[in-house]
This record gives sequence, C-alpha cells and structure tokens, in this order.
Amino acid sequence: MAVARNRGEGIYQLTLITSPPPHIHAAISVDRIVHLTGASLLPGVIWLIYLFGWQALRVMVLSIGGAVLTEMAVMKLRGKEVTVQDGTAVLTGLILAFTLAPTVPSWIVVLGAVIAITIGKQIFGGTGSNPFNPAVVGRVFLGVAFPDQLNNWIPPHSVGTVIQSPLELWAAGEALPGYRELLAGSTGSFMGDFAVVVLLLGGLILVLRGYVDWRVPLGVLGTAVLFMAAVGQDPAWHLLTGGVILGAFYLAGDPVTTPVTPWGRLVFGIGVGLCLGIIRYYGQNPDAIFFAVLFMNGLVPLLNRLLRIRRKGAVACGKR
Repeated sequence: MAVARNRGEGIYQLTLITSPPPHIHAAISVDRIVHLTGASLLPGVIWLIYLFGWQALRVMVLSIGGAVLTEMAVMKLRGKEVTVQDGTAVLTGLILAFTLAPTVPSWIVVLGAVIAITIGKQIFGGTGSNPFNPAVVGRVFLGVAFPDQLNNWIPPHSVGTVIQSPLELWAAGEALPGYRELLAGSTGSFMGDFAVVVLLLGGLILVLRGYVDWRVPLGVLGTAVLFMAAVGQDPAWHLLTGGVILGAFYLAGDPVTTPVTPWGRLVFGIGVGLCLGIIRYYGQNPDAIFFAVLFMNGLVPLLNRLLRIRRKGAVACGKR
C-alpha cells in the first residue's frame, strides 16, 4: 500500500507499506482467519478423541506443543519478536496431527512438528512468507523418512489391533468399505480420514465466511471426481478416503500458499486434483494428497505470473 506523506513546502514522499500474505480485501485479520480455522476443527478434535481416546489426544498435544515451542525457539534465535499468540503455530500443529495415525510414536510426532515449523515456515521468514504449507512439509518428510511407523492403522475404540486402510484394500483389489462406514468414521487411515463429515462442514463454513476461496476446493474436488470417473473408478468413494476433504479445504485452501488471483486459485485447485488422481491411481500412493498440494505450492509463483490481472491500457515494464 502506498501512502503519501507531506514533508513541507508541497514536497511529498511516497512510502510503500508491505505486509505478508494472505492479502484479503476484507475487514478481517490474519488472527481471525487462524482462530476461526482452528475453531472449525474443534468438532473434529472432539470426535477423534471420542474414537481413539488418549492416543488421539497425545498426538494432538505433542504436535501442537512441538510446533509452538519450536516457533518460540527459532524466533528467539532469529532475534525476532515471539508472536505465537497469533495462533499459526497452534494451527499448524493441529492440522499436522490430523494427518497422522493415533499410533505414531511420540518422538516422530514432535519431529514432524519441528520440521513443519523450521523447514516449512521459519526458514522462509515466518508467518506469511512460507511458499509451502508447513503442515504438508512436516507430513511429507515423515511419510518419506518413516513410512513403516506412520502406516500402523487402527480402528476406533481399539487397542493393539492393526488394520489395512481403505486405500490399501483398494490397491490390493480386496473388498472395500462402503459409504456408510467411511462417513461414520468406522474405518480409515490417518485421523483426518475418520472425521470426513465434520471436516467437510468446517471447510464449508470457512468458504461461506470467505476465509477459503471456493475456487480452490471446487477445483480439487471437481477435478478428482472427473479424473476418477475417467479411469473407471468410483469418484464419490475416492473423495471420502485418503484425506481428500482435509486436503481440499485445510491444506490446499491455505490462503498464504495459494495464488493471489481468482483464476490462479482455480487453476491451482485443478492442479491439485489432477496430481492427486495421477499419483493415487498410477502410483497407488496413499499420501497422494500431500504430494499434490506440495507440488502445486511450488508452482504458485508461476501461476501468479501467468495469471495475474492485467488492466486495460497497462503496459508491462520494459515493453511497448
């Protein structure tokens, strides 16, 4: 934002005031976006604690605590004012917890939170400067480094019982759980998979409030549906598995790591949905949504450049 300041005798100095994204033209602040996003996840938190008890609570507490303490430590080392009160570290830790199974060892949960904040956020300058979704960075790192420890799935209200996830059953060509089981949260993989309904409702609230641009989840879900239908799969079933709902609204919908223009956000969402379909169908990778979001985050600068708004009569610098 440019502000003209009078320096006397009719001389003006033009001062450019900048701020980190998200740049949302509305009477809302980043704090309000973060707090409402966190509030929209609370029903999911309660539901998951009901399903998995102390195990789910352990993962959430460790992930949030690890993210907050890491942010405080890194900002102190950088000589910056500690701003954990804005809630971004808490939200990152909570979303990361939703991408993990309740059986994940405690030290791996903490390590994921540390990576999410340091590599995914603070190394780029902190809040609003990160090109990649921090929770996705932490989850992809853990998925690549510790696949065996992350893939111990258990059913709700169970101790010690290990099951195959719906996508693992699909890849093996075995009998698949139906819509009712997926919607009721009686089967799944990581915790967000067991809370599809509440995550969908929370995501729609964020869209209605304007905190998530509707073009992003529409692009993700619409493209995923078309792709799966084109390859002969059941699109609705695939939307209910593998964290697609969590990814469409809470990972891909992050306003900091999405393009700045409406067309850019739509293309971004389409790209996530297309990458999701390709990685899941051809690679049969249960973590497809995380890799899809991470890949498209890396293309955001290109989308901003190619799909920027051009005003009539405007001439690009250096061109005639």
